[in-house]
Amino acid sequence: MLTYETISDALLDSAENVGLNVWQTDERLDPQTLTRTFTLRCLTQGEATPRPASIQASISFAWDAAMTAISTLGTEAICAKYHGTNVACSHELAGCAYEATLTLEIAYTVPLHLALGDQHIDTLQRLARSIQELHRSLIDHNNVVQIDAQVSLDGNGARVTGLTARQRWTIGDPLHELEGLEDVMEEACSEVRDMLMALADRLSSAALSAADEVAPLLLPLDAADDEERIYLRPPTA
Repeated sequence: MLTYETISDALLDSAENVGLNVWQTDERLDPQTLTRTFTLRCLTQGEATPRPASIQASISFAWDAAMTAISTLGTEAICAKYHGTNVACSHELAGCAYEATLTLEIAYTVPLHLALGDQHIDTLQRLARSIQELHRSLIDHNNVVQIDAQVSLDGNGARVTGLTARQRWTIGDPLHELEGLEDVMEEACSEVRDMLMALADRLSSAALSAADEVAPLLLPLDAADDEERIYLRPPTA
C-alpha cells in the first residue's frame, strides 16, 4: 500500500496539474489515535488570499494508525508478529493485512448574509437546490453534493452565514498503485476546479439577476484587497 506521504503528494500534485488555485495545506495529528489528516484548501481563480466573500473548496482525507503501520512495515512484517512463516495466511493472497479504503472529503463553502426569517426560508432552499443542480450539470455520476447551512445567533436574530456543499469520494484499489491513484486524484481535482469556477460565475454579484431573487441577500462585502500570498508546500508532501 502507498504511504501517507506519497498519497498527500499525489493529491497536491494533481491539484496543481489541473489548475486548482491552492491557497494552503493543513496537516494534523491526533495524539490519542495517531490519525493523520491532510487538508488542501483552494480559492477561485485570481484570488491570492481568502476574503469575506470568497467561495472556497477543501479536499481532505484521514489516515489512521493501521494504515501507517501497513504502508510502512508491509503485510509480511505485520503478520510475522502473530504467526510463523509456515502458517497459511489469507493476507498473503490478498496482498494487504487491512482492507484499506481512503475517503476524500470534499467541501465547497459559500458565504452568505441572509436573515433567517420565514420569508427567506424559501430563498435559502432555492439557493441550496440551485447549487445541487449546478453540480449535477457538471458531473457524470450520481454523487451529488449535500448542503448544510451555518446559522449565527446575535442581537438581531438568526442569520445564515454560509452554505457548505459536501461530497465524498471513496478510493480502494488505487491505494496500492501510484499511476491509478494519480488518475483518481486528477479526476476529483478537476471536478473541484470546475465546480469552483461554476460557483463563482453563478453566485458572483455581477452574474446575479433580478430573477434569482437572492441578489440583495447573498455574498457579504469584502473588507480588504488581497495581500501578497506566501504558499508553503508541506514538508511531508
